[in-house]
Amino acid sequence: MKIDWNPAASVHFTCPVCGAEGEKGFIAAVPSAFEEQGLLRLYACGSCGCMRFPDLVAASYEQGAGMGDSDPAVVESATKFYVEQGGAPDTIVEPLFWFDHGEVKRYAEVGCGFGFGIDFAREALGWTVRGFDPSPLAAAGSQLLALPITPDYLGPATWAGEAPFDLLLASEVIEHVADPHRFLADIIPALAPDGWLVLSTPNAAGVHPDSSTAALLQALSPGYHLVLFTETGLRGLLEAHGFRHLTMRVSETTLTVLACREARQGDPARTLDRRLYRAYLERRLHSLPADSSLAHGYASRLIKEDVNAGDLDAAAQTLRTLTETYRRCYGIDLDDPAGIAIEPPSAGSFTRFIAAYPTNLCGLAYRSGFLALHQRQDLHAARAAFELAIRAGEALRMALQSIGSDDGETEHLVDLSRQRVLEISLRLEPEQAAAHLDAARRAEGITEQTSAMMQRGFEQRVEQCFVDLVLSGAYPAASALEAARPCPDADLLEQARTERERIRSALARGLLTLNHAGDATSALPWFRLAHDAAMGQDATDPAAYADLAPTIEMGYVLALTTVEPLEAVRICQGRLASSQSPSAPALGLCREVFQRLVHGGSYKAAARLEPALKRALIDEPELGTPDLHLALGLFLLNYEADPQRALHDLERAAAMAAPRTPAAELAVFHIGVANSQLGLESEMLEGPGAEANPRAGGLES
Repeated sequence: MKIDWNPAASVHFTCPVCGAEGEKGFIAAVPSAFEEQGLLRLYACGSCGCMRFPDLVAASYEQGAGMGDSDPAVVESATKFYVEQGGAPDTIVEPLFWFDHGEVKRYAEVGCGFGFGIDFAREALGWTVRGFDPSPLAAAGSQLLALPITPDYLGPATWAGEAPFDLLLASEVIEHVADPHRFLADIIPALAPDGWLVLSTPNAAGVHPDSSTAALLQALSPGYHLVLFTETGLRGLLEAHGFRHLTMRVSETTLTVLACREARQGDPARTLDRRLYRAYLERRLHSLPADSSLAHGYASRLIKEDVNAGDLDAAAQTLRTLTETYRRCYGIDLDDPAGIAIEPPSAGSFTRFIAAYPTNLCGLAYRSGFLALHQRQDLHAARAAFELAIRAGEALRMALQSIGSDDGETEHLVDLSRQRVLEISLRLEPEQAAAHLDAARRAEGITEQTSAMMQRGFEQRVEQCFVDLVLSGAYPAASALEAARPCPDADLLEQARTERERIRSALARGLLTLNHAGDATSALPWFRLAHDAAMGQDATDPAAYADLAPTIEMGYVLALTTVEPLEAVRICQGRLASSQSPSAPALGLCREVFQRLVHGGSYKAAARLEPALKRALIDEPELGTPDLHLALGLFLLNYEADPQRALHDLERAAAMAAPRTPAAELAVFHIGVANSQLGLESEMLEGPGAEANPRAGGLES
């Protein structure tokens, strides 16, 4: 899809949202999915910001429009794609968790599509449900899931005075109608006076040249979407229809609003109960024939949920079962990803392509690669799986684009798979980092003539690969990648899409500089940048970085241990004094600082931490490690000049350490030193001048 952003003349029409008359500014021109419609021009209202294709009329969804074509074969293929991959049940049902489930008895969806949402509400929440949708997709869902879907639009004629609904959801519907005021006037009578209306729709603010192709195609859906809303426009529309209590949730791509005419409790900050959702997917999967596309869709979504929940064994088991099914149904073997050839779809071959391959192949290959990488640590198998994900995803998107559609999740998975291929290639052959980076550029079509936006996107993905390598401890690979990149560190941080990405990048550079290059002085500014942004006094939301905080603090304080040891000790003392029982992370931090101070010869600074660590070991001896006991022994031997007490810790270190490791060998050596000192003291006590009782110093570690 090629979008023309070049300026063009404005046109005069009435805004369908706010009713403002006058000239509307040109935004872009985009070819319609329907050849007979030609080029469609999008304009924005200067009053509310909402956008409109003024020459476009609503498609006829009763005949399958909105699924690519009215051709039954295309409709069937589009349905297969939707149930296997395109539908996002988790996104559809998440708004159902904004409410106290006991307050909802009757629930309806306008434009319910296949019916994943009402099926979940019925099966998992026990609500009485109803769907309204005239499309063939809804007819398929009604049959396959035995759902009560009325094959028509919701309005006075189809509702016909039934009991009102407590909750009414219209997800990605209102953008398809030319008159949003008429749409609301038709559906509101079916809502109880104190009922909730939930609407979601593409965010017009996300329509700009820097958006990704898939995001733009999903927002514009040229030929299908008539009106795109801004937050201001959608709020004004609902207020005009009597909804005085509105709560908005806004993302770059989507507006979601919870509306009620009476003040009632509802919280869009609540999220989907993933365990309940996983249980629903598992029940549904086992209720369906194994060879059905619907079962394949539930299986792939269950694998995704299990992977995200960290239950890799469960994900692997479902994947094994699906692998056997795909051998039987498609003649492809997910255990041999390199052997799966994907024939790119030719023009007009959408239906043949969809019939030949499972449309969730990209996601399955990606998660197969994830399992190979994190469960089996098989880098070669993981790389082959990620390469399959790229091939399958690119081919699927070509097929979808041929009917004016696309899939944002597949686009995202292809990008992630490219990052993983680069990451694994660098792990396997770090000496060929420059060649791997060039190959990644070619794979994405990045040249000197490529737009600045695409080049920036590529660099951002490479940066994420670098960060992932560092945070996983693959320092040689990360260092090789950094050396092969022409882009300065400061520029990469400036290009970060979010504050979180900027913090992760700074943290990764600090870790690499400290742990790989051994340069604490150069690492400290990186850690300080990450620390101040995520956890400092001016940090906007420290809770949002709770997962990064321990690593940031550890790196920051360990760099200080070398550069400003007394400041590192002061921080550790504060952590230990913050509660009666210091947390394990706080003790772990202090333990690491103490060890580094001792091995660096900073005994005076270490002396300030030694009593607290000794007390902690008395209370929780399991906190002792070979390295800690070795450091305590060296401290007592070399600084306190107390070989008798040093022996206790040195012997513990020797007993706990694995044989022939540096910790074991150092402990054994210094046990000999301590015994020698004790023998010397004994001789001096027995001989002339014994009353002097001098203490001899030990050896440095």
